[in-house]
Amino acid sequence: MRYPRMLLALLLAVAVVATACTTGGGGDEPAVDEAPTAAPAEPAEDPAEPAEEAPAEPAPEEGEPGSDTEAPEEPASEDETSEPAPEPTPEPTPVVLTASFRGVTEDTIRIGIGFWDVSMFGFGFFGDPQPVWDALIGAVNTDGGIHGRMLEAHIAGFSPALPNEMLAACIKLTEDDEVFAVLGGLRGDANFCVSEQHETIHVGSQVNAKGELLERARAPLASFRVEGTARDEVFIAELGRRGWFDGTNAVGVHYAETATAELLGDVVEAAFADAGVEIAITMNIDDLVLDDDALETQTEIMQEQVTDAGIDRMVIFGPAATGLVTYGDLGIQMAAVDSGNFTTAISQGIDPMALDGTISSTVRLDLATDPVDAETQECIDIVSAALPDARFERPGPGVENSEEDPNYWSYTVLACRDLSLFVQIATAAGAELTNDSFQAGLESLTQASLPEIPFLSFGPGKFNGNDTLRLVQFDGDADEDGELVALGAAVDLTP
Repeated sequence: MRYPRMLLALLLAVAVVATACTTGGGGDEPAVDEAPTAAPAEPAEDPAEPAEEAPAEPAPEEGEPGSDTEAPEEPASEDETSEPAPEPTPEPTPVVLTASFRGVTEDTIRIGIGFWDVSMFGFGFFGDPQPVWDALIGAVNTDGGIHGRMLEAHIAGFSPALPNEMLAACIKLTEDDEVFAVLGGLRGDANFCVSEQHETIHVGSQVNAKGELLERARAPLASFRVEGTARDEVFIAELGRRGWFDGTNAVGVHYAETATAELLGDVVEAAFADAGVEIAITMNIDDLVLDDDALETQTEIMQEQVTDAGIDRMVIFGPAATGLVTYGDLGIQMAAVDSGNFTTAISQGIDPMALDGTISSTVRLDLATDPVDAETQECIDIVSAALPDARFERPGPGVENSEEDPNYWSYTVLACRDLSLFVQIATAAGAELTNDSFQAGLESLTQASLPEIPFLSFGPGKFNGNDTLRLVQFDGDADEDGELVALGAAVDLTP
């Protein structure tokens, strides 16, 4: 069949286009039929359906390299990225303990204990001191001692009324026992025997690191008394704050002895002036007068002087029980800085009701109505566990004490204070224990406490560490011998 020429040309053009579509090349070269192979041919895609698209890559997070960024560099090796490993902590140099001073060996510290036997005065039946110290020292040693050294105690008892016994105690402890320190205290020249003559540390209850004793000492001194005149100044200020001077006619002051007057005179006068009070009369008497006739005569003279001056308020400074005895019979209001005066005055026969209402101060929180602090309770627990048959009863109204049935409470607490003070200072002194390092340890102890003494501090030039003051009032009707009642919380005298 013959086709018209135009139709033939059209058919040829369509054939060319069809051939190009089946090859999928889209190039300039014509497709070439390939020879069949043994592998089965994959089915052709249906041109009517679009080819399935590969899933899109998720968009990169902000800060991550996109698809058009360069390939990341290979991560650096661990040595290049991590910080240099810290140098290993060197092992601490072992503390080598040596026989660094008299009374100090590689493994022990010898301490001396001065024990006051005051039972001859009819009070202070403390019991046997040896088991008390054995228990307290044992507790310290069980806890590791002081920088690894164990404590070893030597006790010397004496009567404080017999100077020869006190000197003998000093010689025993310093020469025979060769102790590093004496705890507790002696009295009079025996104190010089310890700190001056034998250059031995002296700390604790009976040490008063001031005046001639401090000047002559050739070894460290430390006590838990109040330093200087702080107690007296604050006592006067507290009386003023409480209105004790309000409505008074005339105020007098009484000093324990001439030495007390010389020490406190200017300070007391200034403190009264700050309180807006003028001193009308000043009295003093040596509280150690032993002649009863002389004491009675002197008392009568003072009573006449105070009466003639119209005194209705009297403030007593120092351990002056004779002040309470003298003015208690006059019916005037009294205040006594030292609360220990009451015990002595009553033992001399003064009626407790004559002292009723007298304001005083204490330097410890040891009243029967005070909660027992943790340090005190720990001491009592330690010693009472070692002495299960002994009596430990906190002193207060109705608490009896006798030679046949001694109450161990007071002496246990006293011994614990002495020991705790020494342990704290010696620990601060370090492993190389000497008189000089002990002095440095003492001066570094700027904040501390002891049983019943919440505020305590030392420092350069401050060797009496007690910073605790609390006003109390005597209640003459509370018990056969009266009772002290707290007037508010303790005052912190820490400088």
